[in-house]
Amino acid sequence: MTFANPIFLWGLLAVPLPILLHLFFRRRKAKVVFSTLQFFHLRERFLAHRRRLREFILLLIRTLALLCLALALARPLFTRMPFSLASRTNAVIVLDDTLSMDRKTGSGATAFEIAVQKADEILDTLSEGDGAALVFLSGHPGVALTRKIQVIRQRLQEARVTGATGSFGSALKEADAHLSAEGNPNREVFVLSDFQRNQMPARPLALDHAKGLRLYLLPVSGATDNLSVSAIKLSTRPQMVNRPLVVPYRIRNSGTADREAEVRLLVADEPRATSTLTAPAGQTVDGRFEFVPDRAGILNGAVCVADRNVALDNRRVFAVNVCENINALFLESDILSRVRPFHFLKLAVDPSDGNAANGIAVETGFVPELTPKDLEKHHVAVLANPTPLSAATASLLAHHLSAGGALIVFGGDNVDRPTFAAWPDPRLANLYGARQTLDLAGATLKGPFQGLNAILHLDLVKWQHLNALTPSPSATVLAETHGRPLIVEEKVGAGTFVACAFSCRRDSGNWPELKSFPVAMIHLLTYAAQDPQPRADVACGGTVRFSALDSDDRPLSLRLPDGSAARIPVRKGEAAFSDTGQPGILTAERARPRCVTFNPVPDESDLACLPPSKIADLVESGLGGASPAVSVLKTDAQIDSQVRAFRRGSDLTGIFLFLALLLLVLELLVGNAYLLAGRGRGGPVIRRLEDTP
Repeated sequence: MTFANPIFLWGLLAVPLPILLHLFFRRRKAKVVFSTLQFFHLRERFLAHRRRLREFILLLIRTLALLCLALALARPLFTRMPFSLASRTNAVIVLDDTLSMDRKTGSGATAFEIAVQKADEILDTLSEGDGAALVFLSGHPGVALTRKIQVIRQRLQEARVTGATGSFGSALKEADAHLSAEGNPNREVFVLSDFQRNQMPARPLALDHAKGLRLYLLPVSGATDNLSVSAIKLSTRPQMVNRPLVVPYRIRNSGTADREAEVRLLVADEPRATSTLTAPAGQTVDGRFEFVPDRAGILNGAVCVADRNVALDNRRVFAVNVCENINALFLESDILSRVRPFHFLKLAVDPSDGNAANGIAVETGFVPELTPKDLEKHHVAVLANPTPLSAATASLLAHHLSAGGALIVFGGDNVDRPTFAAWPDPRLANLYGARQTLDLAGATLKGPFQGLNAILHLDLVKWQHLNALTPSPSATVLAETHGRPLIVEEKVGAGTFVACAFSCRRDSGNWPELKSFPVAMIHLLTYAAQDPQPRADVACGGTVRFSALDSDDRPLSLRLPDGSAARIPVRKGEAAFSDTGQPGILTAERARPRCVTFNPVPDESDLACLPPSKIADLVESGLGGASPAVSVLKTDAQIDSQVRAFRRGSDLTGIFLFLALLLLVLELLVGNAYLLAGRGRGGPVIRRLEDTP
């Protein structure tokens, strides 16, 4: 218990005054000698005891009345927490800056704008010397505990709502860390959020230092209807100039009513196409745009939907690398060898020596001289009858595949178990077996090549030597002969590994001499080819990890979505970037991935919130002071009066004033009854005295 006006506690010195007056004016016995008592009437002694009881009751009433009056003037306050008025206060503001806070409220402002305003009001409740910290729910850097409140205000002015999601558990843990760093008993946490249902933890949170903590929850409500662009799924195949580029998209209606909306395609911020669709309540609608790129290079675009509520999820960006042709890198194992393993394959796919007559431009290289830069410039790399790969080469190719690259391997007499023994993926290390001599005819294409069986005379193919292939359960067989795998596809990370049991020379069979060989190989390289400049789609709030093409690069240069430049340090060939809160496109120089798109988290577009009665269940409640004192404040009222009332606790002034008034009434009743009783009985009581000598 504390007192708002402790100076009036000096009035407690007047409480003993009725006792002192009673002792001072009490009746004293006097002895009077009479010669005879025959003229006196005898009185009963119990009447004197009744008089004394009345005097004691009056004395108690007057004493308690003065006590209650003094306490009422001192304004006693009762609070559940040991809030010391003499100690400083440390407060942490947890601000929800996730996408759902971009919703509109009844005033026309967004929920985030109102939350920032209320956070500023919270800072006004702090006195000089108090500390404050700022924590963002999305995980973005805030402000550590400081006595400079102006630093918090400036950070609030700079804050923007992000496209990320958030974690109450992580935010409250960070807030608890700020408060536990100092031993101040006055600890407060303010959570300003819309308490979106998707963000709420599955079970109430347990705080490490909950005892004595005051937790204030400030819900900010707003509209729940919302349209958003929830997904864009572009093909990973190479996109080329003057060929149609398909942009599939998905529109989500998170509201409770059907909506008709206009959807637009923007390319380089210029409108290219428009469509109108109807999205049923609570469902998604798929659509697609198609346009023809007219130039090569990285092409930035976006799909936009018209919606007046949340602005951040109305636009979803994409980036695609458009090239003139499919670029293939044919890698030979032996620099000194006079045997050209790609002679027939090059005539099949690029007969005009680099002019890309079939849309495929071929460049020749050597495995010992292979670098990440070589792989970055080409859609697909090809090995023919390779010798056992070194650990460095295997690691380089494995990284190329995990980043989204493509690799095709043709068998031969050099290919056996040891060829890929250094490969870190056991599926590929055990894929190839020894070369076998056999007499088979024909081939059957499967999967995406199945349609070619009707136009290619594959029954004319004769096989003399084939390598044994042992595909894993996750592999896809693209061609076979008499149940024996000829072409097998393995997905490695985001890339593709294609293994062929035959070589691309005539030592395996007669296929390189047949007219069906060029058609099949052109389709195979086109199918396997991946974007040489990989792109990544990262949810806002996530971390992007780059691999430098040159380990000597210090640091890495980036072009941010707002057009500004940044440089991040490279350690052991890797770099990380975490400032991904705002949607947009980031490009990197001399790194993979080359292009990164930041888009809002789709689940954040569902604006359904937790009912007010369930908000207090955010944290665990326990007994014995082991849980924080949770209070739900109203954001449509002044924060100052609410917070100060909770800090002071319950004001008991009215109770003590009522008790004082009641005691005064009792004093009047008992006192009057005593006076009336005294007059009616005719004076004082006289005791019998024994005769004195």
